Amino acid sequence: MSALPTDSRGSARQLIRDSVDPSLWEDNEAFTRKLVKETILAHRLHSHPILDAWRNHEFDLDGIRLVHMEVRSAFLEVFSESLLRLMQTSSQLESTLGYKAKLSARFLVQLNVLDEIGFELGHAGDERHVGHPSRAHYWLLAEAMNALGLTEAQWRAYVPSPEARATRATLDDNQNDHLRLAVLLACIETVFMPYYTPWAQNSIKVCPELRSPNGYHSVHIEDDEGHFVDDDHSEDSWFVVRQALTPARREEIARFTASLLDTWAALFDSLLARGRAQ
Repeated sequence: MSALPTDSRGSARQLIRDSVDPSLWEDNEAFTRKLVKETILAHRLHSHPILDAWRNHEFDLDGIRLVHMEVRSAFLEVFSESLLRLMQTSSQLESTLGYKAKLSARFLVQLNVLDEIGFELGHAGDERHVGHPSRAHYWLLAEAMNALGLTEAQWRAYVPSPEARATRATLDDNQNDHLRLAVLLACIETVFMPYYTPWAQNSIKVCPELRSPNGYHSVHIEDDEGHFVDDDHSEDSWFVVRQALTPARREEIARFTASLLDTWAALFDSLLARGRAQ
């Protein structure tokens, strides 16, 4: 048996690309890049005024607590589960693209899953697994909420706003369609990249206990070289989309994406109105 390639992400991406007819891949890549540029990055959600409010530390402790409660209910409670589900729904590819397509998509999504559940990849020279369940992003979120004075009983009993419930429905209602779920997760990884650093800054301002190199608000923020871990996860997600996309579904996916962004923007409109310190 030949030696395994050292670039796991690059190898999986190449296998995904190879599973699709080259001309179709080229068309799908052009479609998704246009979708990102002209729909996702151009949408008001990507540059929502809540970002400036956070940069200016306009949310007090109660406002930051509200953001954590709403975002947990809307997205974060089921984000890891949605990634795991995407690994499962890759089975939908096998009948048309073959077993390698299914397994390469599943492998690439797994890299995001491992990060989400607490593994640190590429740091073990002795081939041991590196990580711990307490490094899972949801665990870190729970610890951040505890630091904010929110107990698990409190955030489990919290009744989300209509906007948060509508956002949650976008995830819950698309768990069984591999392409739609891949698009949804790719949109999350792409459109919210500007959110993490200002949210962290405002959160730490009102709750200094959140300042930690290993805490939740250190996970997604920009590093010293201007790189986000979500840069990799975002492009991984679009590879999965390009593999599953067919010409017959492009118009549907364009409408679906626009609808997602509008729904999510309404949540942050609500948070801005309710959470900013008066």
